[in-house]
Amino acid sequence: MQQLLAFIEQRLHLIVFALLQVICGFLVFRLNPFQQASFTQSANSVTDATNNISSEVSAYFDLKYQNKLLQDQVANQFKNSTIGTLLVSGDTIALKDTSRKSLYDVIPAQVVYNTTFKANNVFVINKGQNHGIKKNMGVISSEGLAGIVLQSTANYSTVMSLLNTNMTVIPNINGMEYYTKLLWINEAPNVMHISGINKLEKLKIGDEVKTGKSSMLFPSGLSLGTITKLDKNPKSQYYETEIATATNFRSLEYVFVIINRDIEQMESLISDND
Repeated sequence: MQQLLAFIEQRLHLIVFALLQVICGFLVFRLNPFQQASFTQSANSVTDATNNISSEVSAYFDLKYQNKLLQDQVANQFKNSTIGTLLVSGDTIALKDTSRKSLYDVIPAQVVYNTTFKANNVFVINKGQNHGIKKNMGVISSEGLAGIVLQSTANYSTVMSLLNTNMTVIPNINGMEYYTKLLWINEAPNVMHISGINKLEKLKIGDEVKTGKSSMLFPSGLSLGTITKLDKNPKSQYYETEIATATNFRSLEYVFVIINRDIEQMESLISDND
């Protein structure tokens, strides 16, 4: 106690000065609206800057995580195919075959607008023509198929979501393509339907539904979802089939646009034989 009193006595003038400064600052801030507004604005600016830095850091690490998921998914998907190399260069993931020829480029993008409650849902991404993105390019998430590019400006693109009544995909189940349609009928944002699968087909709940080879917009084998309902309607020869989408559209933050470098050559060959 004596040491504390001695400490205060030795520094009494400094302590009084500090207290007076605090009181003066409080009175200036309290009684002067201009100073109060200036302080509040400065504090808000510091807070906003801190929040922006925090958001950018979080987004950076989240995008790295999403990229890792995508690389794992692509590597697993093509482990038994002719693709020999998965090359990451900057923002672009290049898929090359054993002769080092580029098959696909994958461009990551951030979702800046997204709907899941409409009949025809779309989302907007922050990449466009300046990044090589054009209409009718396939778009995937780190979990599975997400949609198809509708249109692009210089730096943004609108994507038709899988949750869109105009979006149809031919499903592949257990290695077999079914020339029916995977449809969104405006129900829950994680439920889709498959029509026209005969009840004689050997399917079961839990089977994974993937993309097939009927589209050149994205590689075959990308996950569409998992069968959750497989009812036999006695009045029909077809299953009533529902799947849970692989992509969680409600929390969609990052996607990847697939660029097929040979699509024009392939479409030319196909049109010549139609």
